[in-house]
Amino acid sequence: MHRLSYLLLSILLFIIPVAGVAINADEDADYMSQLLKALTPTPTGWSQKSHFCKWSGIVCMSGRVRAIALPSSNLTGTLPPDLNTLTNLTHIDLHNNSLTGPLPYLSGLYLLQTVSFGHNNFTSILDGCFRVIPDLRTLNLSNNLNLIPWLFPTDLIDSSLMQTLDLEATNILATLPSEMFDWFPSLHTVFLSHNNITGKLPVSLGKSAVRYLRFNDQGMWNRFTGSIDVISSMKFLSQAWLHNNGFTGPIPNMSNSNYLFDLQLHSNILTGLVTPSLFPLSTLKNISIHDNCLQGPVPVFPKDIKATWEDNNFCVGPCDPQVTILLQIFEAFGFPVLLSSKGSDACSLEPLFACQRGKIMSIDLNNQGLTGTISMAFSNLTSLVILNLGGNNLTGSIPRSLATLRQLQLLDVSDNNLSGRVPEFSSKVMLITRGNTLLGLNGSERGGEEDATEEDATDSLHVGTSKTAGFRYLLIIGSSMFSVGIVIFIVIICKRKRYSITLNWLIFRSTKKSIDYNVEDFIQTYNLSVPIKQYRYAEVKRMTNSFRDQLGRGGYGIVYKASLPDGRQVAVKMINDSKGNGEEFINEVASISRTSHVNIVSLVGFCYENKRALIYEFMPNGSLDKYIFKNGFPDAICSLDWNTLYQIAIGIARGLDYLHQGCISRILHLDIKPQNILLDEDFCPKISDFGLAQICRRNDSIVSILGTRGTIGYIAPEVFSRTFGAVSYKSDVYSYGMLILEMIGGRKNFDTGGSCTSEMYFADWIYKDLELCNNLVSGLAYSEEERDLIRKITMVSIWCIQTNPLDRPSMSKVIEMLQGPLESVSYPPKPCLYSPEMPSLQTSYVSSNNLLEDMKI
Repeated sequence: MHRLSYLLLSILLFIIPVAGVAINADEDADYMSQLLKALTPTPTGWSQKSHFCKWSGIVCMSGRVRAIALPSSNLTGTLPPDLNTLTNLTHIDLHNNSLTGPLPYLSGLYLLQTVSFGHNNFTSILDGCFRVIPDLRTLNLSNNLNLIPWLFPTDLIDSSLMQTLDLEATNILATLPSEMFDWFPSLHTVFLSHNNITGKLPVSLGKSAVRYLRFNDQGMWNRFTGSIDVISSMKFLSQAWLHNNGFTGPIPNMSNSNYLFDLQLHSNILTGLVTPSLFPLSTLKNISIHDNCLQGPVPVFPKDIKATWEDNNFCVGPCDPQVTILLQIFEAFGFPVLLSSKGSDACSLEPLFACQRGKIMSIDLNNQGLTGTISMAFSNLTSLVILNLGGNNLTGSIPRSLATLRQLQLLDVSDNNLSGRVPEFSSKVMLITRGNTLLGLNGSERGGEEDATEEDATDSLHVGTSKTAGFRYLLIIGSSMFSVGIVIFIVIICKRKRYSITLNWLIFRSTKKSIDYNVEDFIQTYNLSVPIKQYRYAEVKRMTNSFRDQLGRGGYGIVYKASLPDGRQVAVKMINDSKGNGEEFINEVASISRTSHVNIVSLVGFCYENKRALIYEFMPNGSLDKYIFKNGFPDAICSLDWNTLYQIAIGIARGLDYLHQGCISRILHLDIKPQNILLDEDFCPKISDFGLAQICRRNDSIVSILGTRGTIGYIAPEVFSRTFGAVSYKSDVYSYGMLILEMIGGRKNFDTGGSCTSEMYFADWIYKDLELCNNLVSGLAYSEEERDLIRKITMVSIWCIQTNPLDRPSMSKVIEMLQGPLESVSYPPKPCLYSPEMPSLQTSYVSSNNLLEDMKI
């Protein structure tokens, strides 16, 4: 009996594995049968009549699929998703075909070592696709250009044996995990170029034994932003191509890069001094650092090194002593882009820096997002009167050497993270330290007080140190009275025009008091090209006939029709008292006064007495929104033929191109929308409302702004989220594209029998019509020339709203495309972010792969 039981058990133990193999073999057969049906044309030798292990390109072992190799076979089709049923698979190579659809699941393939799906047309990466593939050595998905934006797959953390990672041109979005390279201790080759990667390079990159690093290949670019100091510790690094990106900050110490022979850093936003550690590298043969914002002396490399360094902010000749001091100051802040001074001119950073007779008198870096510490080098700027560093994220202590500045009258370090002792300043210095909870709280500075409070440590005006709470409060009261006296004194001085308006403006911002300064002096300080007349409030009231004829109303205030004494008609915009402390008003005056162009509205004058008002040339046809949105207005845009709409589009483009390229300073409008486009009697468009504009130098392409500005539906993605890139003139290009598409949508809707309104407009609706060769107008009585014009305007507008700012054309290129033949405009890809069907001024953004939620401004 026992022998019989043993025999049955032995047979059962033999049958179970065999049955398991048979079941798994059946799963392999099922998948291979699906694969056979999915691929077109059928691969050579593949047939249902023969076993799949005999098919060409298939390698089996014990009846199980071990490898699939069909590279460059002109295959099309969508791979069945459950590839992970081939549990014995070790290699799959389908690169250089035309496969589409989502990438199949690879998760749980414990034996998989090589995946090569590069140069196909896959459209998406399934969630969890790469989970638990412990033996993966090579992953190549390069040049799948149709992939919807996706994040770097954190599932690869389980693939610790990875050696080659090629994700070049796969539309990766956002940042890389900071610990990414810690996951792959054996990684030797990584290709990540031609993506949409932002943020800092992973810190873990410097810990990897990478022998060959390629972030660019023959002009291919990437969009990493942030620090690149991680590359300095990579001892095996021989070739690093990081050009045409958005890297910021200084070049790190490269003294350990003993194998480096080719370093490409050009066309970034690098700042600071060129690290001297590059010069003695014996292996270095090629270095390119041109087209950056590098500062200080011109670098001098050994003669045997091929080096390019043009188009930076290097000094012409010896650096001015003040520039040398500023570089020491900027180094403590990490060399931010906004502090990239031009050449030998220490006063080139207006309006942040104000100079008199070539000497720096005031520095206003309030709310500029600065990090780092306050440099002792500030004390070498002996002419400094005002230093405002409030509202940043500075750490460390207030240098004692600042107390030696004899001309200093105001030091604002409020709302930072400073600590340590507060130096004792002269009684004439207004010192503002509130919002630094650790300042003066350490034991050595509390003077033996055991009950010192946080409120004591963050008083608005902090002069020296105190022994008792009562004495501290007396000092606060005395300091407050002193500050009021200072403000009154400055008002009197400024009215007599004995000091520059820049000093007055900085005190205005620091104290947040409503000081009625002379705006005309402000304009003259900025060397603005057009003299602007200042009117008294009584004159404004008279010219508007006591504000009788209202033209429009908005969040900024009310616009009235008015007449100047010479009979000329004008429009008067009265600014609401609630609209801030005058900064937007000054911003608009400063911006528009620099312009003189047929497509920019002319500012005739302004008023700053009792009430704030801006006086513009009168536009008889009002703003463009009246012709796009119904809202009680006549459907007038429907009476405008496509050629008139085309001329409006051209005119707006010329105005923006002038702002970006034709002014003394580059102006970013940052609020292009139909309400801000005015139309004269001939429907010539003019750009107006510069309240949110940014003024920067002609050579600057990127600006630093805090928060989100603009109008929902027209805001470029990078304005509301810096993960999409830096804010630049390309942000205006996006808003322009949305505006023109809105015009197209309203007109097409009317042409097909709808109302002259763009409520049903959204970008993918327009794009779908474009794919159908403008089907909505093909049946209408339009000439072939008009149909080509409609198609050209549509294609150019879609190019303007590409998610990646680097994919958008400049406004000069937009004009060139609009004026050129249709054949010269290449077909645009579908934007990844688009506007869903919503009321026209309430548009929000939704990502096609749910990476973003609806944005709420």
